Amino acid sequence: MRKILILLLAAVVLGACARPPDAAPPTATTLLRLTPRRAATFAPTAAAYPTLTPHVFCAGTMESFLIVGERGRVTLTEDGKWLNLRAGPGAAYDVIGRLAPLASFMVLDGARCDGAYTWYQVDYRGAVGWIAEGGDGQYFAEPWLTG
Repeated sequence: MRKILILLLAAVVLGACARPPDAAPPTATTLLRLTPRRAATFAPTAAAYPTLTPHVFCAGTMESFLIVGERGRVTLTEDGKWLNLRAGPGAAYDVIGRLAPLASFMVLDGARCDGAYTWYQVDYRGAVGWIAEGGDGQYFAEPWLTG
């Protein structure tokens, strides 16, 4: 009796899996689309590219790397000092704010030479002022081109 039940169960399972010879083969179904469709053609414009600015070398200062119109950030120094944001391009101007290490900003204008520093006008969280890029063999700010 047990053998008959096993054979009957096997026949039911095999019959359920079999398909008639005239049946169409199963079709594939797309479950995940890996390549997105493009709705529109991208047309680059001149405004999509940054404007190149001439490289300024201030006598007696370190080479300058900040780029006007691009982002920058305060470097992480061993002493962990914050970078002064000044009212104008020079150490004689009042400090109007301070930027923490690794804080990012937008470079608006520069480079201006004053003393031993090269100065750039930046926008830091809505506060516009001037920072020194570096001095005494150490950079205080660097370009931050995140892509």
